[in-house]
Amino acid sequence: MTREAATSFDLLTERWIPVIDRNGTPDKVGLRRLLLDSHMLRRISGSTSPMTAALYRLVLALFHRAYAVTTEVEWKDRWEAESLPAEPLEQYLAEFGDRFDLFDTRRPFLQCPALARIAPQTPAKLIPHRAVGNNVTLFDHTTVSDITLLGPDEAACWLVTTQAFDPGGTKTPYEGVRSSKLAPCNRLGVVLVEGDTLLQTLLFNALLYDPELHKPRKTTPDDAPVWEATVPPPGIPDKRPARGWTDLLTWPSRRILLSHRRDGDTTKVDGVVITPGVEFTGELVHDEKMAAFRQPTGTNGKPKKDVPLQPIRLAPLRGVWRHSVELLLADQPGEGRSRMRPPALDQIARLAERGRLPQDASYTLRVFGQLLNKEQSVVVDYLEDAVPAPVALLRAEDLVLATLVGTAIALADDAGAALRHLESDYREERRAKPVSGLDLTYWPRLPNAFGELLEGMATARRERRPETDALTAWAEHVADTARSAGNRWAQSASTDGRDLLVIAKHVEKFDNIVAKLVRTFHVKVRGSLTKEQDG
Repeated sequence: MTREAATSFDLLTERWIPVIDRNGTPDKVGLRRLLLDSHMLRRISGSTSPMTAALYRLVLALFHRAYAVTTEVEWKDRWEAESLPAEPLEQYLAEFGDRFDLFDTRRPFLQCPALARIAPQTPAKLIPHRAVGNNVTLFDHTTVSDITLLGPDEAACWLVTTQAFDPGGTKTPYEGVRSSKLAPCNRLGVVLVEGDTLLQTLLFNALLYDPELHKPRKTTPDDAPVWEATVPPPGIPDKRPARGWTDLLTWPSRRILLSHRRDGDTTKVDGVVITPGVEFTGELVHDEKMAAFRQPTGTNGKPKKDVPLQPIRLAPLRGVWRHSVELLLADQPGEGRSRMRPPALDQIARLAERGRLPQDASYTLRVFGQLLNKEQSVVVDYLEDAVPAPVALLRAEDLVLATLVGTAIALADDAGAALRHLESDYREERRAKPVSGLDLTYWPRLPNAFGELLEGMATARRERRPETDALTAWAEHVADTARSAGNRWAQSASTDGRDLLVIAKHVEKFDNIVAKLVRTFHVKVRGSLTKEQDG
């Protein structure tokens, strides 16, 4: 394996970032075209959800540095322009344009040239679903002896993803250091506000940025993305907090070096060295901007006192909509800081309040993540979810709205718990082994209806009328979905005629519980709305 000095892969101009254009056609573009043509592109679309999130974070760091928006007036000017101007980008690249070569011998992009003295391993090490050695995943069973060659475009995408999402565990030793902590994005669901075009998406997620004035919060004048920093020297990787927002967006969680060779007329990445990188010692609740946070709760369901807010994370099956209070709604000063939504949503709410965004608009809140095993060392699943973000709800600051949304979510949770008890109580009585599967017939049928609930509540807010109709429709959908799941279970649970009476008894009990849950839900809704009217 060799590293050829003459080989170059310029990430500014080479086609490597996977995108979807406004016609729905997939393509690949370099960083320069991605920004300058962002008004003609729909979105970034990586081969996995963590890759999509990691690429967005990389591009946002570049956007902040090249097109820093320091005031809402500047933001409005960017929003009303048809496209991004070339001049700010070219001015930035005049100073840092040489930092984006994947194979540069002196400072290869997002890599550490000091690792050249370590023998590379297969580049499959970059790809979670191409497992090697003991790193077995559910996706693939590649072995160390398998030969893997990656195109520079694919390798660049996985390089960016590894820095953001690499699991913890043992890596290639570097100066005696073998153990590595989780890359920061593993600890949260990465939240992105998505518009109709990539340009809109970048603007929605581009916070007002002025390091000299410490904007956004916790950003210092020393803030810079990793490619602006000096090349990491040989030695033991350090530990430190983030210097600011673009520093965290491009956090060097691993020291990596790709090796490459000619393969016919093309260049292929044929090896990689991955060692521990910089350990993040800051607090995500203070530094991370693409996440929502909530107060942890104990087994009694009550918030834990004196415990820091924890990031919202994705879970299989049960949708991110269940965290809509934390994701969408403004925190209440009197609540003792029980939740915190992504700062981009606060910014959007302010812009709409001041007439710089339409108040009847609804955007998409997309959340990305991955599921690790119990040891936090192996990727088990990739996760992505979405929920609508109506501006009318983003602007609302009253406690009643949070109570109503929370009550709607609780109804779904309680009905789901009743479903689980339906099966477990029956199995216990019959002394039969539990059979899973009820969740699959219940939870996946709720997200669309919950999205309609949010849109309906937003419409009611704009029209200054109670949210009763939307909440009633939601309650009916939850009840019908739960009963349908229960009936399907009853039809499949019976093995002979002797079971029918037992099943019927448990189904009747379940139906009564669901009916009671719906009645209680309506009582709580009426109480909240009455309190709002009296206030």
